[in-house]
Amino acid sequence: MDILFLEPFHGGSHEYFAKGIVNNSSFNIDLLTLPGRFWKWRMRGAAIEFCRMTNQNRKYDLIVAGNLMDLCQWKAFNRSMEAPVLLYVHENQLAYPIKDGEVRDFQYGWTDYTNMLCADRILFNSAYNRDSFFSELEKLITKLPDCKPERDFTSILNKISIIPPGCKTAETWDESLKCEQNGQAPLIIWNHRWEHDKNPEDFFRILRILKNRGIPFRLALLGESYSASPECFKQSRIEFEEELIHYGYAKSIMEYEEWLGKADFVISTSNQENFGISIVEAASHGVIPLLPRRLAYPEVLAGEFHKDLLFKDLPEACDCFFSLMKNPDLRGIRKRLSHSMKQYSWEILIKKFDKVFWETANHGK
Repeated sequence: MDILFLEPFHGGSHEYFAKGIVNNSSFNIDLLTLPGRFWKWRMRGAAIEFCRMTNQNRKYDLIVAGNLMDLCQWKAFNRSMEAPVLLYVHENQLAYPIKDGEVRDFQYGWTDYTNMLCADRILFNSAYNRDSFFSELEKLITKLPDCKPERDFTSILNKISIIPPGCKTAETWDESLKCEQNGQAPLIIWNHRWEHDKNPEDFFRILRILKNRGIPFRLALLGESYSASPECFKQSRIEFEEELIHYGYAKSIMEYEEWLGKADFVISTSNQENFGISIVEAASHGVIPLLPRRLAYPEVLAGEFHKDLLFKDLPEACDCFFSLMKNPDLRGIRKRLSHSMKQYSWEILIKKFDKVFWETANHGK
C-alpha cells in the first residue's frame, strides 16, 4: 500500500511521530513536510503549499495528515487525489492554553472542527485530547451568532479511534546509576519544551519548597529552548547553582539517553499535555515521574501508580517526592514503571496504526 503523509509542522512531537511512522510502518510512505514554525500560518497556508509540492500524477491508497493544516483546502485543490484521508490530532486549538494577555482566535479551533468533518478517519493521541476538544466545541457553538451546527457530534465520533504515538522505549537501564544504588542525592530532570504551556514556574516552585525543607537533590535542565523561553530558566541558574549539573538541550539522542539513565525523577507541572512522550521515554529508563492529577497523565500512567505518582497541588508533589525517597521498594517501582511503558513502544503500536491505515484505505472496496 502507498501512503502520502502530510506533516505541516515538522518539529517536536509532530516530527517525532512522523519519522516513527515512516521508519516502522510495513507500508510505503512518502513524507512531505514543512518546517516546525509559524503554526498559525501553517493552519492557514500549508494545504495550498502541499498542493504545489505534490505530484498530481502519483496515485496513493491513503493520505495521512497532521492536524496543523486546513484539510478542507487540501481536498478542494486536490480533487485528482481520490484516496481517503486520515487525520492525526496531536493537539486541538480550542483547549490549548494561551499566553497571558492573548485572546483566543477561535478560527483555528473551527478549522480543527471542519478538518474532522471532511476526514474519512480520525485518530487522537489520547481520550483526554478528544474529550477536551468536544467539551470546548460545545461552548464555542453557543457563542456563534447564527447558522449554528448541530451539537450532535455522532457522525464525527464514529470516525474516531485513540492510538497514542509510538515511543522509543529503553530495552535495559543500569540500576547502579540510580540514587538508591550510588548513594548520591536524587537527580531531578526537566526534559520538556521550555515554553509557557509547560508551566515551568510551578516546577521551580516545587524545587524551591524542597530546598527550603532541606531535602537534597541534583538538577539537570534538558529540553528544547527558544529565544522567548520563560525567564525562570535563566533565574534558575542562580537560584539553584549548587544543585544544577546540566543546563540546556542535549546535543544528541545518545547524550539525552545517558541523562535518562542517570536520572531518578522527572517532574511535570504542565498546563497542556495530550500524551507525554518525554514522560514515557524517561519512565522507560526507570525515571520516576511526578505528574499532575489531570490532563492526559492519569490515562497514560497505569492505575497502580496513581496514588504515589500523581499530585493535585505543589505541596502534595513535594510530599510525594519525600515519601518516595523513603520507600524501601523504590527499585521495584522503577522496574514496574519501565515495564509498563513497553505498551507505548513502536514495536507494539505500529501494528495498530497499520491496521487502521489498511481499514481506512480499503473501506467500501
